[in-house]
Amino acid sequence: MKRWTIFSGRGGTVLITIGLALLLVSLLPPARIDRSFVRNTVPPKWTQPAYNLVKGIVFDVILTPQEGLRMEICGHGTLDVYILEVSSQILYQGVGDDLLNITDLEEFLEANPSVIGWSDEVHNGTIIEYEYVPTKVTNATLVFSNPSSEYVKVHGNIDLMSHLAGFKVRNLAQWAIPIGFVLFLPWLTQMWKRKTRRKLS
Repeated sequence: MKRWTIFSGRGGTVLITIGLALLLVSLLPPARIDRSFVRNTVPPKWTQPAYNLVKGIVFDVILTPQEGLRMEICGHGTLDVYILEVSSQILYQGVGDDLLNITDLEEFLEANPSVIGWSDEVHNGTIIEYEYVPTKVTNATLVFSNPSSEYVKVHGNIDLMSHLAGFKVRNLAQWAIPIGFVLFLPWLTQMWKRKTRRKLS
């Protein structure tokens, strides 16, 4: 058997082993970067962005595909919940306040359906959990819309999660494993031919 085939086979085996190990590492859970506590009281027939209780600001972040949001939201009434891939300034431009009529929101979403990253409905006392990871660099604004005729209180936790380690390691594994197979194939072919010759002889 040629020496280069042996070296190629060994190198391919090492790359495949490393790639599989990296693939396992990439399955480790993401790390939490930051936690926000949100609390809102949404008037009837109005929409509000989620209010970050600790920082005293509207919850509005810029995310990459290596970052995501893990949410637990509880409402004391019926609410529509949205993650909109747009900054709160664009959403509320011209309003001059952090309140938006639900009719205006519906018109905005009908004109811009691509900005809806996620939507769900919260019912009285129920908790919804969701993890949102964008496919591109994007703004993410969490919005509560109250279609009912009563004030609705809503609160929850939003964790900013980092998938960076898993993302990079997965990319390395996706390169290492195919290259390893390409290097390993000539050695495997030679071994198969040798066994076939032995059987025939």
